[in-house]
Amino acid sequence: MTSMRKISHHPKSETLADFAAGRLDEARAVVIATHISICEECRTAVADFEALGGICLETTEPEPMAENALADFWARAGEQDPLKPASTIVAANDFDLAKARPLAAYLPTSLESLNWRTVAPGVSQHVLDAEGYRSGVLRLLKISPGTQLPKHTHSDEELTLILRGAYRDEIGEFRAGDLADLDEDTLHTPTAIGEEDCICLIATNGPLVFKDLFGRLAQPFVGL
Repeated sequence: MTSMRKISHHPKSETLADFAAGRLDEARAVVIATHISICEECRTAVADFEALGGICLETTEPEPMAENALADFWARAGEQDPLKPASTIVAANDFDLAKARPLAAYLPTSLESLNWRTVAPGVSQHVLDAEGYRSGVLRLLKISPGTQLPKHTHSDEELTLILRGAYRDEIGEFRAGDLADLDEDTLHTPTAIGEEDCICLIATNGPLVFKDLFGRLAQPFVGL
């Protein structure tokens, strides 16, 4: 197995801090956890934020919890199924999905064998079960080489981790391991490049905002 390429795009520091503090919804937490399992730079940053949080806790006066605090937490969290055993699938981008356990635990089968649903010419998706107790949608998006998504921005935050292949947009070129940390200020037109499908793990907590007529008309049908 060859080593993973050098990762060029990383989450914002604020996003890593929120992950370390447990403030992300389940979908975005899965994307960040998968990224840091293969990115030493971001893994170190998260460990630093966790250490800082520990120091802050040590210097904070404890507050008594309400008698029903634990019961209230589980009422909000709901019944959680145990994680599935990690897969041992080796992906085409030369890293083992079992190593990226947060993702592997959510995959029912290999990327090739998933039930992909076509949402537009050259674009298909597979929605993963990551409801948690905060809003957020976790999905895999597969874009055929040369396919360009309509120009869009985002109604809220979006995290996109490249698992295979590559795409290019106004920000730059994203390849396996790169993570795009996007928000409503980002306007871009991603285009899959290279000779293989671009497969992305995407977490959103709001729909895309398409800027052209075709995108706006198609959005209710494609579910993005």
